[in-house]
Amino acid sequence: MRAPGPGETPSLPALEYPQDYAFKAIGAAADDFAEHVRALVARTLPAAGGGRVSVRPSSGGRYLAVSVTVRLESEAQRRAVYEALHADVRVVMTL
Repeated sequence: MRAPGPGETPSLPALEYPQDYAFKAIGAAADDFAEHVRALVARTLPAAGGGRVSVRPSSGGRYLAVSVTVRLESEAQRRAVYEALHADVRVVMTL
């Protein structure tokens, strides 16, 4: 594979499905933020269940980084979850 030339955008490698995928969302620290993110993912992908959730507070304690790992069957599912996360006012950033 060659490196992109001037003005070219590098292409991302295609993901293979099915696979376990971790959605990461950052928001203001609140007792219910992790459950809120898990519920957003679960509403978008009901068949995936609740997923595995991990939470990491920021060094200053103002924010929480929440990861929800679920089994994805398609790129459409991945995009749908990111759309739901981006549309939510409590989610400050996704990774």
